[in-house]
Amino acid sequence: MELQTSLAGWPPENKAFPVRDIDIRVQPGALEFLGQYEAAIAANWEAEIAANPHLFNGKLLTIYELAFTDGIVRANAKVVPYAYHLWWRRQASPPPTFHAFAMAVLISSDDAVMAIRMSETTANPGKVYCASGSLELSDIVDGRVDVDANMAREVAEETGIDLTALRPGADYYCAHSRQCVMFYRFYRSELPAEKLVEKVHAHMRRDDEKEIDAVIPVTRGNMNSFDYGHSMPPALDLFFRSQS
Repeated sequence: MELQTSLAGWPPENKAFPVRDIDIRVQPGALEFLGQYEAAIAANWEAEIAANPHLFNGKLLTIYELAFTDGIVRANAKVVPYAYHLWWRRQASPPPTFHAFAMAVLISSDDAVMAIRMSETTANPGKVYCASGSLELSDIVDGRVDVDANMAREVAEETGIDLTALRPGADYYCAHSRQCVMFYRFYRSELPAEKLVEKVHAHMRRDDEKEIDAVIPVTRGNMNSFDYGHSMPPALDLFFRSQS
């Protein structure tokens, strides 16, 4: 299987489509071109932390080649500093890598999509989306990315909800937007939105990180009222279209 450095031939942007499997393999070594941008990345990082000293230059995975064939997303990824991602996303024509992450879409028993709003301490302040985050080193199992582990970790960190206690959907979905590749899986709770909000509020009171400042049940009636991250519209469109 030949992997590509572009999304040419993929389904249209910003539309979720089903996938049979997600096979992201982590390769050793640094990105070949990383060194040539080192000074620009460092300068941007200094500007970023001057504006938001809460940021941390940890490690994440970025995809550098990928393909979608026979219903399977296959990709190779390498470890990069978070500073690379923050610089990369500010470029009008970014290098040919792809920011990838998985998003668990939590559905309440009364059919609300349970979203969160990111706080001022994060790199996405004010943005509304379901709890999710970059692929990290802890998500690697035997050289491959475990997207379910990534989703469970992010949901627990940001909301305190245990994904293993919810009913997962049978299918995975994918969407892409501006060199971001997003994976989705729906999870159904037996609790109504009101009770889930109470659980997340309790977590927020205990959480020292303070990554989120609101939990928002998104419904068909209020879905046009929020400032979404780019990962959210494909998931909302998929869910509420399925409910029609």
